[in-house]
Amino acid sequence: MAGTLLVYDAAFPRARVADGPILNTPGTAELRANGYPEPYQLLPIREATSPEDYFKAMGDAATKMGKLDRFIIFGHGRVVNAAVPAGYVQVTTGIVIGASDITPINARNLPDLRRKSSSGAQAELWVCDAAAAGGSGEYSGTRLCQSIADALGIQVLAATITQQYSTEDQRPIEGGGWQSTAVFLPWEGTTVLFRPGRRT
Repeated sequence: MAGTLLVYDAAFPRARVADGPILNTPGTAELRANGYPEPYQLLPIREATSPEDYFKAMGDAATKMGKLDRFIIFGHGRVVNAAVPAGYVQVTTGIVIGASDITPINARNLPDLRRKSSSGAQAELWVCDAAAAGGSGEYSGTRLCQSIADALGIQVLAATITQQYSTEDQRPIEGGGWQSTAVFLPWEGTTVLFRPGRRT
């Protein structure tokens, strides 16, 4: 069995109204409409989940699915301003998920998908500015993307600019707040493909 595993920040977009949270959750309809390989599994990562626990949950989910075709991470980017010759550019230094971000440093703990993926498998970062390139060093989204590709062992697709998403099916949450379905695609701007190097 192959398919698509979509991991997402269950608290996205991490916003609230007076009576409760605003939750925008991805759904399988978007995957189906855009031709992603079936079957689909959505893995919510709760806000209090530690990196150790959410990396394990990702690995366990991938193992249960068998040979993955697509592995998607959906969440906000931790955006900072990085210097470039013309001024500055927004880049992502981490992905907001669980209790602590996925960063270039802890990304090495992502599950190794080399033996859990079909030929031509791909990961996608549904994250703003993930592949934006700053001057150098930690303030460059390319470092984050490459770290993720190296850890997963499969190629990673990410965008260089802020991504727009829409919501549909808004409904009240029992006890307060609002729940909607998030629609991420299509991609905004240019996407970049990162291929894995030697795992460190």
